[in-house]
Amino acid sequence: MKLFADECVYLATVQALRLWGHDVENTHETGLDGQPDEAILAYAQKERRILITADFDFSNIRNYPPKSYGGIVVLKIRPHIIEEVHATLKQLLEGTNESDLRQSLVIGDGNKYRIR
Repeated sequence: MKLFADECVYLATVQALRLWGHDVENTHETGLDGQPDEAILAYAQKERRILITADFDFSNIRNYPPKSYGGIVVLKIRPHIIEEVHATLKQLLEGTNESDLRQSLVIGDGNKYRIR
């Protein structure tokens, strides 16, 4: 799956995604660290990548309606539950394909995810 990790996504999460075989770019590698949300999302759109973020601003469907974007996954990830969130993220990515996540908003936390 083609993914784009926002700067708030832990490097350990980016590394896990790559270990699981996903094509992942992140804001640091693309020079987008510190850029506004709109620039992050525009890059993901241009590159046809699903955005992975921990920024809850992206979960606001009024500002970022899922049907207008190529897919947004918002993780409720904190250091003390990173293994749980990784397990949930892996379950999500193994149980879906890229087309399932296109034009969707996914909220994932320590033990579950939901797709809108």
